[in-house]
Amino acid sequence: MLKSKIAALILLFVFVLVTGVVVFKFNLIRARGSDECFACHEDKTLAMDVNGKKKSIFVDPVLFKNSTHSAFDCKDCHEGYNPDEFPHNPKKVKINCRGCHEKAKSLENGVHKNNDCADCHNPHNQKPAKEMKANQTATCLKCHTNRNVTDYNTSIHAKKNVGCDGCHKSGHDAKKITKGEVVQVCGNCHGSHQKDFNNSIHQTVMKGGNKNTPTCIDCHGSHKIVGNKMSIESIACLKCHLDEKLFPGDQKGSAKFVAKYKTSIHSSIQIDGKQAAGCVDCHGNHMIESTNDPTKSTVRARMMETCGKCHTKEIDHYYKSSHGQAYKNGDNNAPTCFQCHGEHGINSVLRSDDFSKINQTEMCLSCHQDNRVNKNKETHLNDYKKSFHYIALQNGNTKAATCSNCHGPHEMKPASDPESQIYKKNVDGTCGQIGCHEQEKKDYSGSIHHTTLMSKENSDSPTCNSCHGAHQVVNTDSLGKDQGSKQKGIVKLCSNCHASVELVRNNNLPNVASNYNESFHGLAVRGGSNKAASCGSCHGNHNIRPSTDSLSTINKKNLGQTCGKCHPGADNVFLNTKMHILKAETDNPMLFWITRFYILMIIGVIGGMVLHNILDYRRKLKEKKAGQ
Repeated sequence: MLKSKIAALILLFVFVLVTGVVVFKFNLIRARGSDECFACHEDKTLAMDVNGKKKSIFVDPVLFKNSTHSAFDCKDCHEGYNPDEFPHNPKKVKINCRGCHEKAKSLENGVHKNNDCADCHNPHNQKPAKEMKANQTATCLKCHTNRNVTDYNTSIHAKKNVGCDGCHKSGHDAKKITKGEVVQVCGNCHGSHQKDFNNSIHQTVMKGGNKNTPTCIDCHGSHKIVGNKMSIESIACLKCHLDEKLFPGDQKGSAKFVAKYKTSIHSSIQIDGKQAAGCVDCHGNHMIESTNDPTKSTVRARMMETCGKCHTKEIDHYYKSSHGQAYKNGDNNAPTCFQCHGEHGINSVLRSDDFSKINQTEMCLSCHQDNRVNKNKETHLNDYKKSFHYIALQNGNTKAATCSNCHGPHEMKPASDPESQIYKKNVDGTCGQIGCHEQEKKDYSGSIHHTTLMSKENSDSPTCNSCHGAHQVVNTDSLGKDQGSKQKGIVKLCSNCHASVELVRNNNLPNVASNYNESFHGLAVRGGSNKAASCGSCHGNHNIRPSTDSLSTINKKNLGQTCGKCHPGADNVFLNTKMHILKAETDNPMLFWITRFYILMIIGVIGGMVLHNILDYRRKLKEKKAGQ
């Protein structure tokens, strides 16, 4: 038993020894074969003539020993070569790599079937498959050097390490991508966008056989894949939609219509550091909708939603405005963003002539005139063209107010709304905004008119438009045109309230208007004088305060200065006299009795003359009859 085991071990040892010697000699022979080749081919200057050109046949032995082919002899690939002849084989034999690499047979169905393996694989420095795959794109770009492909290096795919095999598959199975396959290939990664595209007008047209229909690469590029929104929209979308052959005419949707976008504020690359709105912001990116689709983002019903993606604040104000409320209620006359700003040719409000103050007025009046909006109500917007504001605009005064200055560009609300800029308690703030009537607002604040207006719920106290008008705004020089004199116009204006029985009674006011008209000042003004004192001469125009207020122009300590403007050196007796005599018998008894005396004298004298003439006429009539 022991002897048989020893014999078996001896046989095993002999077998291993013989096998090792055979393998060693085999490798030695192989090594000697490669070494014989490297004896010449490791010379960097070694070259041969190929079609009249020098071609290097240098092989780096270090790289070869580190390659996956290092275990093979040169003769394993270079068959039929005689090292003793020069050239080694006059008839060059194409190396058949597929004899070892059976998987490479799939190459026969690929786009590389006519290429040599060596075009991609360096046989003397062949890398492992994993390393080849990692560097596959660099290998592809060695051959594909045209600009269209090399632009890949600056694409979003290159930044995200999506190589050639991501779209074209690996080297042996590489394939061209037809236009019909593009969406499916891109959809392997961008599935949600493929779904949108499949429901878009572009896909519908493509299925109908239109070869000009854009696919992914028409907008994003084939190799220079761009992710920048403006690059896609300004280049890709307009590349087709500015073609007058594809989109003829002048109507909506034509190339001329779309071309307006190029000069719009939206086409600017950046506004305040942010990208401006492009095609996809309004029309969608992949699910491009048909212009006939009633649910598309650019129809009137969804316009606020579309514009509100960027202009949130403006849309919020619009919905609260009279325009917005009418729009919500289905009024087809209610203006939307497009009516004022346009569709593609949207211009800067600050820089465009379309939104200059003088043109802005015409824009508003295009709807708000001839009772087009409020058919059952009288409108006075045409009066604006007769106003001091409009005349000032025509004369080049850019500070003069236009519609949006008073009503707001998007916030316009009726005067009955407490949040409206033209609500009675807000009017002074609107008129007195920066750049307009700031000093007048400052004077009006704290006046008896202002304090009464703000303290009472439904006050009938006047504010700016009560005196100057709402649309046909007038200044003090305009007041006297219809009255014969400026002073008479001011008195008439103040008397509209202060001679009103109802207003005087509601506010417990003295009826000073009728008394003024009978005063020396009033009689002079009624006679056409422009020098006699009117209401504003004593009380001021905007800073009207009661006599008990120390800031009032009719306060006792200020009367000297006030009256002194017309009556220099007015003495204390003059200043202590009541200005408005409401009850003469108590306010000024002497004036009362003198007035009565003059009345009696006038009645007596005139009555006596009338009686004398009547009696004289009767006497003469009797004498005439007696003579006959």
